[in-house]
Amino acid sequence: MKKISLNGLINFILFLYILSLYLLTYREGLNNIGNAVAFLLITIIWLNFLLTKKRLVFNKFLLIYLLFIAICATSVFYALDQGIVITKVKTLILIFLTMLSLVNYINTFDKLRNVVIYFVYSGFIASIYIIINSDFYQITRFGSELGNVNAMGMIIGISAVFCLYLILTEKKYLYLPFLLIMIPTILLTGSRKALLFICMSVIIILFLRNRNSIKNKIKFIFATIIIVMISYFLVFNVPLFYEIIGARMENIVSFVSGEPVNERSLGTRFYMTKVGFEMFMDRPLTGYGIDNYRVLYGMLPEGIETYAHNNYIELMVGTGIFGVLIYYLTHIIVLKDLFRASKRNMYKTLCFTFIAIIVSYIILAPTLVYYYGKHFSFLLAIASVVGRVLGQADEKVKTNQ
Repeated sequence: MKKISLNGLINFILFLYILSLYLLTYREGLNNIGNAVAFLLITIIWLNFLLTKKRLVFNKFLLIYLLFIAICATSVFYALDQGIVITKVKTLILIFLTMLSLVNYINTFDKLRNVVIYFVYSGFIASIYIIINSDFYQITRFGSELGNVNAMGMIIGISAVFCLYLILTEKKYLYLPFLLIMIPTILLTGSRKALLFICMSVIIILFLRNRNSIKNKIKFIFATIIIVMISYFLVFNVPLFYEIIGARMENIVSFVSGEPVNERSLGTRFYMTKVGFEMFMDRPLTGYGIDNYRVLYGMLPEGIETYAHNNYIELMVGTGIFGVLIYYLTHIIVLKDLFRASKRNMYKTLCFTFIAIIVSYIILAPTLVYYYGKHFSFLLAIASVVGRVLGQADEKVKTNQ
């Protein structure tokens, strides 16, 4: 009974922590509350670990991620600003401790499924909060109440993808209203990358589910066409959505085709990527110290101290070629394990869902910096145990048959 009670407490705190990632992470001063919940979660998980005397799990993902932190920490010796490096490494260590705790706690399918549900609930609650606190009489990007609007669009997008998984595989149609609220909220944030993330993730999941026969491939093609048509209609034909995100999507097309646009951020971010690559080429092996792109960019006549808005450039400038390769090796290890797991168990769509999220982040990496993002880091850690957990679930089913 004590074990069950402690697991119940851990699940409750885990939900509170995931919810805090949505409601508190990007709000100055309130993120410390989330850190306190994380500390409580880590403490109780390891207390449970000691009481149950389980075997410590330290997989390849954690090992490679620890090597990445070591590379970041080593960069302090040649960094332009050592204080920035120390601060960032502290953040990465705290993220690692939480990931290590989750990898050791999530050892059953029920716990894994709970995490998926907690992300769905958190995204839904965040969406309701944004809608309630937004002024629909003003045409502006929604979500700033919770911090960075692009970040909010992306993390609610993760919730929407998990929500789709529950609807597709478990026929949990009660989650359909959740999805119908989260999708418009994502559009109202005006985040182009969040819209692309949703579309890409859904298309990847549908492709992986339907790639094994001609009939299923035809279904996939029709489904993809429908998704594109619905997205196009919502973005370009609903006035509110068009004003917030449709016009921004048109700016992307105009910018790529070389036409003049009124949105300065497109030209600025292209320039930041260009000069970032030049910085990397000047010191390709070691970089200038993790998170020191902001220092270099601030030295430019027209620059200010800010991050690169490009995960590849941020890591290349900060840690050199070895840092970026080691970081993305964590993605490759997890993806390889997920593909392997999808071939031998009945929960393959869950594997496909994690694959879709990770691949979409890799594709969108030139548009955002996420190597120290808590949401994605924890999902990557959880994805690293999916194969082991689902394998055990399969064996349990076969034994009971």
